[in-house]
Amino acid sequence: MTKRRLAASVFLAAGLLVLSAAVANARPAKTSGLPNTCSKPFGKGDYVIASDLPLQGSLRPLSVQIVQAIQLELKSMNYRIGGKTVQYVSCDDSTAAKGSWDPQTCTNNANSYKSVSNLLGVIGTFNSGCAEIIAPILNRAGIAMVSPANTYVGLTKPTGVAGEPQKYFPSGKRNYARVAVPDNFQGAADAQFLKGKGIKSVYVLNDGEAYGSGIANNFVNAAKALGIEVLGNDKWDAAQPNYQSLFQGIASKNPGAIFLGGIVSNNGGQLIKDKVSVLGDNSKVLLLGPDGFNVSSTPTDAGSAAEGMYVTIGGQDPNKLSNAPGAAFVKAFKKAYHVKELEAYTGYGAQAFLVLANAIQKNGNGSRSNVTKYLYNQNFPNGIIGSFKIDSTGDPSLGGVTVDQYVGGQSKIITVINAPAALAVKALG
Repeated sequence: MTKRRLAASVFLAAGLLVLSAAVANARPAKTSGLPNTCSKPFGKGDYVIASDLPLQGSLRPLSVQIVQAIQLELKSMNYRIGGKTVQYVSCDDSTAAKGSWDPQTCTNNANSYKSVSNLLGVIGTFNSGCAEIIAPILNRAGIAMVSPANTYVGLTKPTGVAGEPQKYFPSGKRNYARVAVPDNFQGAADAQFLKGKGIKSVYVLNDGEAYGSGIANNFVNAAKALGIEVLGNDKWDAAQPNYQSLFQGIASKNPGAIFLGGIVSNNGGQLIKDKVSVLGDNSKVLLLGPDGFNVSSTPTDAGSAAEGMYVTIGGQDPNKLSNAPGAAFVKAFKKAYHVKELEAYTGYGAQAFLVLANAIQKNGNGSRSNVTKYLYNQNFPNGIIGSFKIDSTGDPSLGGVTVDQYVGGQSKIITVINAPAALAVKALG
């Protein structure tokens, strides 16, 4: 995100307080049964759409803007989708103690969703690990699910992991789609970027989660295919107070770059600090992270150690959406919420809502479970995130990856990479 200002985080945090305070308010009977992590409904209607996002921890700036994007789009529709009046609730899948998504909370939320008869669909999740939990529960209940940010390949396509992706669709029918570019494209683009920078060797660290280990493996496969030596691919423990000894061990291998596969909320700020402390600043040993680190809280958590770090996002930078619908959305969002810059997945949050809304509209008066079949093979020639289609597996026909760099606590665009399809295939392993 170009020139994202840290001041935006203050505004977003304030927005989060409003959302959190709303949870304490009583909900109308029409939303009874929803998780106790959900906000008071936004709008009024006979039907409900929920979002499931981490509203606590380092990823909260991203999540709050996704919530605001959904609200903006629903309000523009006058709270109507097709012939249905719709209200929206924002639900939290994180905990304060963990500062990130929480497996038990994801489970509890999903089990609550399936009991709400007028719930038309769920927008989420942000984290792929949470999606692995929620998706099969919603699948059995016939509830449509559209993610603005899941990128783990195995949610929609085979990866070599036993049972993927079929285990996420136990009913035998798919109910899940996403608008974010899958990680084999992002991993391929990240490796191609390092190759272009003249990097000969890289050490990879991952946080052990579905997304983190997945993007790390995709990157490793692509890097090897490009002739970059991968010196290691190890897990970092988010519970550790520091990573000095970890990087001291890596230092002896003299890597040209470090790749971090994971999310900043898994103690990523400390990880970056210790990388710089032991290996030197990011102009000496290049530091690259995927979209899990492309959030305004990264330079906040890591401080000056984030200076010069490269981060990517699977898709277009939300502040540089040049197509007419995208530019109009950015303008409307900034005006409505008084922010100067959008977070990485704000536009994708709006687009995920529109994918779900389009399926609901096409379903007409059909059953809730029938909405799921309309998620697929949708065509968006004038989408917020550009022209794309949702294929028969639920993936978008997008492959571009934006590379940003933190400079002076802000993020600026460096380049956009469209990795060759052949390299994206090799990234799968």
